Amino acid sequence: MKEKVYTSGEVAEICGVSADTVSRWFDLGQMDGYRLGPGGDRRIPYNSLKKFMLAHGIPLDRLEEGRRRVLVVDDDPYYLDIIPSILARSGEYEVTVASTGFDAGAQVVQHNPHLVILDIHLSDMDGRMVCERVKARSETRTTRILAISGYIDEAEAQHLSDYGFDDYLKKPFGMAELTERVTKLFEQPNSKLARPRRVRRAVQ
Repeated sequence: MKEKVYTSGEVAEICGVSADTVSRWFDLGQMDGYRLGPGGDRRIPYNSLKKFMLAHGIPLDRLEEGRRRVLVVDDDPYYLDIIPSILARSGEYEVTVASTGFDAGAQVVQHNPHLVILDIHLSDMDGRMVCERVKARSETRTTRILAISGYIDEAEAQHLSDYGFDDYLKKPFGMAELTERVTKLFEQPNSKLARPRRVRRAVQ
């Protein structure tokens, strides 16, 4: 999926300024982008706009509105690499990662993810504690949390909901199964980004 590109008018609305201000930012080289031909309309790619907003302390709420934010927390480099890679293929998700419970807490505060894919056995703390803390925040109370682990038995798995987990996936798992679980979690009725279900043709 191609990176989203904004007009100067769209950037103005997102940043809460006038179009003339955006044009001035662009013309002074403060905001990266390009023109549609010599002297043509300005265009600002999503990543350039986000970088500019972060650098100038402009809230990302309007920019990220409607985007599905996913946080992947795992201390295994394999899963920390492959899960974001698979999710990014659809173009629907903005994925961030963390390798410890401490880092996960910082990412949750910064990004308020809609979904957390959380390994239960982290190097610095139990993932169940991380889950409880995420659910305790008013900003992330409705965040979906998918537990992943290769070390708990079925009896333990049945009690994960007591800590706030919404689903569980046993390692190792197929990427198709992961994608299906993620989709289902977003489609649950009280998910903020739930969308009408569509009938999709099976991939041949």
